Amino acid sequence: MAEQFSADQELVSDVVACQLVIKQILDVIDVIAPVAVRDKMASQLKSIDFTKHPDPVTQRAVQKAIALIELKFTQQQEAH
Repeated sequence: MAEQFSADQELVSDVVACQLVIKQILDVIDVIAPVAVRDKMASQLKSIDFTKHPDPVTQRAVQKAIALIELKFTQQQEAH
């Protein structure tokens, strides 16, 4: 990889890579994890207390993660 990326391009590349890995992980969890484990994943993220460490970027990321988990498994449950 001889091409040099700007900081923004590198960040976007990192985000896309993380999204791809997360999709793979969610697919695996969908196959091996019972519903109780899936529910616990979302509830653990929901229990993070942002009043002690207010970070709007991380808070938004956690909200997106919860939405991904819930959306992913809601769609799978409806399909079955």
